[in-house]
Amino acid sequence: MTRLKALGIQFLGTAVLFSVAVALGTSLAMLLASCMGYLSYSDRPGPGWWAHVHWPSLVEIGTYLGFAPWFAYFCLFFGLGLFILSLVLGFAACPKWLNRVIGALISTCCAGLAIAGAGWYLALAPIGPDVAMVIGLIYGILLFPRFVVSQKWRVPVWLRAVAIGASVALFGYWIVSPFLPKKTLPSLAIQLDRLTPSDDTYRIGDPRFLGQDVQRKVATLGLKGQMHGGIGSFMGSSDNPQVDVLLVALEPISREYKLELPADGYVVYVLKGGQWTPYPSFQDKDSRKLLIEPGIDKKFEGGRIKIGDQQDFSNFTWYPTVPLSAAR
Repeated sequence: MTRLKALGIQFLGTAVLFSVAVALGTSLAMLLASCMGYLSYSDRPGPGWWAHVHWPSLVEIGTYLGFAPWFAYFCLFFGLGLFILSLVLGFAACPKWLNRVIGALISTCCAGLAIAGAGWYLALAPIGPDVAMVIGLIYGILLFPRFVVSQKWRVPVWLRAVAIGASVALFGYWIVSPFLPKKTLPSLAIQLDRLTPSDDTYRIGDPRFLGQDVQRKVATLGLKGQMHGGIGSFMGSSDNPQVDVLLVALEPISREYKLELPADGYVVYVLKGGQWTPYPSFQDKDSRKLLIEPGIDKKFEGGRIKIGDQQDFSNFTWYPTVPLSAAR
């Protein structure tokens, strides 16, 4: 029980105290800046000297102090990391002066990143992350070492050095990883159409959305039927390479499907006999998947579609509508 109590105090002194100190300190600094006439957040009209020196009103105090829980939420993520770091440094019986150096460097960076991340939603001026970094520096020098509990036993020096070096390297990578270049995913242009029995030759309409390659592939497939438009979506940036995906359903979407996407180029999927067949087939695959499910409308045939790690499905019915009774 004593050990659990000690861990609880260590957690409160690292994760919680760090989060509260940075969040509340940044909010108070923003309130002070406001009293001096400086608006430290907002995209309209934007941060700047829009007012004059004044005493804060209750609304003003409530507004700025109301940011503290939001800041603390982001800080706690890094605070948990500081708690783990304190455990490692305690295990290695790290000297107090080195605890100060490590704590100052890491907590300064963590505080700045946390407030910068939270401030993205608020259009926060640089004063927010700057103040947070100063608070993080003070916390790392004065408070963090107090909660690093060195173990009574002594592990070999080489093991202590490895533990300290590995933990610092790991947390350093954790901090800089958001700034490292990421592999660019291609943009996705997706169109989903439904064909019901007809002698009409299927055409995809405006070829500019999906491109000439898709139009030429559709022509070689010789698909016929009355077209019912479903849904079209574009995911990504116009600056990225584009992958064109056309899905043509020759029958109702009756169950869930998970489709592979090509890493480049295009693909035309045709739903027939309960299976989506790709034209042409491909080997290089995108990391994302395309999920398709039956629609939820009780009167008209349709579907639901989701790309990759999107949270919500896009629900649709065909246009012109296809009654469920006619689809069965």
